Amino acid sequence: MRSNPARSRVLATDGNTKAWALSDGGRELAQALSEALSCGDGAVTMTIFQDADGGVAREDDDVYVGLDVSKDAHVDVLDRVEMLVEVTLGDLVRIRRRVAAASLLENERLKIQDEIDAGLRCEFSLGYKAMQDLLMDGGAKVKHVQNVCDVDRVVVDARQRTIRIVGKDAREVARARDMLEVAHETIEAVPDLALRMIVGKGGAKVNDIQKRTGAHVSVSFDKNSVFVRGCPSAVKSAMILVKSCIKTYEVEHVEVTPETLDDVREELARLDMEWGGSNVHYVGGGRGNRGPRNGGRGGDGNRGD
Repeated sequence: MRSNPARSRVLATDGNTKAWALSDGGRELAQALSEALSCGDGAVTMTIFQDADGGVAREDDDVYVGLDVSKDAHVDVLDRVEMLVEVTLGDLVRIRRRVAAASLLENERLKIQDEIDAGLRCEFSLGYKAMQDLLMDGGAKVKHVQNVCDVDRVVVDARQRTIRIVGKDAREVARARDMLEVAHETIEAVPDLALRMIVGKGGAKVNDIQKRTGAHVSVSFDKNSVFVRGCPSAVKSAMILVKSCIKTYEVEHVEVTPETLDDVREELARLDMEWGGSNVHYVGGGRGNRGPRNGGRGGDGNRGD
């Protein structure tokens, strides 16, 4: 204890300030309190210590600020400095709490970003209708995903129309996302005949695409468009099949004229000459039994058998 309580004051610091004060032996804390101490006009001395009773300090002991004056005449000055130090300590406590909270928040953000980069967390948005469908039947689909996928949790933010998934296995997180996310794709300017090919007789083709992929495929003759909706993997698969139908239509409806065939024959003959012969056999047709314009291997421009 202090030898003369009337000439001494002891102020305890907060736990948040303690670790900070001990990190450099109290020098930074003393610097922070120096302005308040200066109001003592040199009559007040300050010490920072861990044991108010003068025993051996332990690491878990609280940190204290001691203020002393050597004369009774300076007690009023001591009271003023005590008040200023007390207020400053209170401010330091609030600052240290905010610094600690900011550090904790930043560490948590870095952790979350690391887990996102590793595929252990994901976040995606849904459209209004997709979110309403997801919330139907008390969120039965979300519960089903949690049951079949090894993930820690699925967070449904209905207000932001956002889904967040957290797990310990990136593959399971991706699997859960694929089951919950709704993707949309549109193919525009599709010819009517191609649309009919996609639909098939009595809807057989489009129904087969939907059955094979699990995506929903709708055809609009008014807009000459195909709309595909479903989980990302299903939509990707359905788009491949739909585009294959369109490509098949384009190939089957290429306009071929006799002139085009003649041009193809002439180009084949040119290539045959440049590359030293081939097993290509030329036959007559189109505008006549013409050989290459620049001559062939036959003397009359026709290649013999």
